[in-house]
Amino acid sequence: MSKTKIKIILEKKGMSQSDLFYKIQNQCKVCIGKDVISNIVNGKKQNYHIQTLLKICLALNCTPNDIIEKDMFMDTQIL
Repeated sequence: MSKTKIKIILEKKGMSQSDLFYKIQNQCKVCIGKDVISNIVNGKKQNYHIQTLLKICLALNCTPNDIIEKDMFMDTQIL
């Protein structure tokens, strides 16, 4: 299984998924569940709310472009 961009960013920052969870919890009024974070980080969940993406970006001090993988959309047909 290939690493998601979020997993790579976490490794570069020396953070775990739990660290990401607690950082989001401290910075945002509404948190993201640990299970949701795990599914996103491990590539099991690719279609999630923009608010979730923004919370992750805030916690990791990055932009959505740093996280979203272009290959995720290759299966989608644009009319």
